[in-house]
Amino acid sequence: MSIKMNNILVAKDLSRESSNVIRYALELGCKFHAQVHVLHVMPTVDSSVLNMVALTMGPDKLAEFNSINEAELAEKTRDQLHNIILQETELMEEETINPPKVEVHHGEPAPTILAVADRLDVDMIILGSHSKGKLHYAFLGSVAEKVLRKTHRAMTIVPPVSK
Repeated sequence: MSIKMNNILVAKDLSRESSNVIRYALELGCKFHAQVHVLHVMPTVDSSVLNMVALTMGPDKLAEFNSINEAELAEKTRDQLHNIILQETELMEEETINPPKVEVHHGEPAPTILAVADRLDVDMIILGSHSKGKLHYAFLGSVAEKVLRKTHRAMTIVPPVSK
């Protein structure tokens, strides 16, 4: 049996560990001649906060403000991801055959990652793990764990680089 990978999805925030996780995905993509898709999910604002702001601004102004800011933030995020990809590609020994594709979405991270993985029919999902404390993990859980529990795809978790 041989392993074949055509599409790899790497979902990452813009933390310091992003570069390491993206480089891992790019190198794996090179080895398998796979298309790498880089995804960033911008979390949505809590509805109670939005309601409070809507009372002050008015719902129409809030909606207009949100659409302008979300588009601007998504564009800045795309630019940051392209810069990370460029830096990591320069550090790699192999040349990338397929330039990575970047997507930025708004929503809850785990369901969005799963939906994008299904839409792209990826062969592997790559996520980075955070070294957050046990208390944070106990109350909020982990995006990686939520994705792992619900996916039927191969998954790789890249730990943070130790210092």
